[in-house]
Amino acid sequence: MSDNRFLANFILLSLVSGLTIGLGKIVTTLYALSLGATPFQIGMVSAMESIGMVIVTVPAGFIIARYGMRSVYFVASLGPLLVNLALPFSASWVALAVGRGLIGLCIPFRIVSMNSAFLERLKSLGQAKAGWYRGTLTGGMAIVGPAAATLLTQRLTMFACFLLVAALFGLMGLFSLSFMPVRQVQTEGAPGFLAELRLILSNDDIAESCLIEFLSSATNALFGTFIILLAIALPPLTEQDGIHVMLFQGVTAVAMLLLGGALVERFATRAAYALGLALASGALLTFGLAGGFAGLAFGAVLLSAGSAVVHLVNVRMLAALPGGKSKVAGLYNLASMLGSSFGAIAGGLATRIVPLQSIYLIWLPILGVAALAVQTIHQRRSGIGALVTEAR
Repeated sequence: MSDNRFLANFILLSLVSGLTIGLGKIVTTLYALSLGATPFQIGMVSAMESIGMVIVTVPAGFIIARYGMRSVYFVASLGPLLVNLALPFSASWVALAVGRGLIGLCIPFRIVSMNSAFLERLKSLGQAKAGWYRGTLTGGMAIVGPAAATLLTQRLTMFACFLLVAALFGLMGLFSLSFMPVRQVQTEGAPGFLAELRLILSNDDIAESCLIEFLSSATNALFGTFIILLAIALPPLTEQDGIHVMLFQGVTAVAMLLLGGALVERFATRAAYALGLALASGALLTFGLAGGFAGLAFGAVLLSAGSAVVHLVNVRMLAALPGGKSKVAGLYNLASMLGSSFGAIAGGLATRIVPLQSIYLIWLPILGVAALAVQTIHQRRSGIGALVTEAR
């Protein structure tokens, strides 16, 4: 299949996938609110999906390497289809959390399949397109999804919304059979599971990318989980204003991911990471001090720009690695899922101690400590490299 045809099919699948994720998360949040769930309970509902994903993300990479992306992606689409049919019958936030956890056990097989296929094609597609996968996924998740949620939740019942999400999962599974790669090329004599994980993590580029992705995902999860609740807490804003803020975040993220690849490619890794950290810190400060819609929207723009810069650098580093990508993609997505779980749970716990808006301010020291840790790693690596060069 030609690169252009693959990219067109892949972008369509990614966009619909993002739409389904965004619509499903918002519908679940609104349904949880209708059941009387507290901010902490909503945080737990959101976190359960990520926890389920954490359990199987790394094994998913190894399973995909053996059985191929196409068949694994199709089978993994059936689970969310069935669970979404059952969610509108939930009578408590606990049942919603269990349902999202079950969906989380299926999603990694879909995500890692798509990540692997894209990373392996990126060399021929060109580095300028490094953000196109996440860009279209984010476009569906943060723009089309919330827009669809705004339209549908005002016109349809919760049951009908969940039914639509289930149908979309089924359609994606069928469509993937037309173009997803059948099987990766495997290297004979590969080490065992744990030995290969240690070998992968010994690569400094992979380890650093995973650490930065963890922090970026945690910060984005803090935003995504509580932004609707924060909007409601700032009169006269409503839940619809919170959804609109998510749209602002999505527009900036998509623009940066689709158009910023060539620009970020010119940045050294350290400089790009520093820029991403500065933008994320500005976003958190803005959220913590905002008094209305304009402040929340500006913070969303800063946050999405920072996360886009970080992602473009990480994809550039991972795509340059030799060999198949499913196992590395699994580990990278594990870091993302752990970050999402940490952000949602830590934010939910923080709401029991400080006011909702203050959770964004107390997140700033976490980013500061992380920046110092990354700087220390860079200095140590530079020192070792200098010693090796001198010895030679």
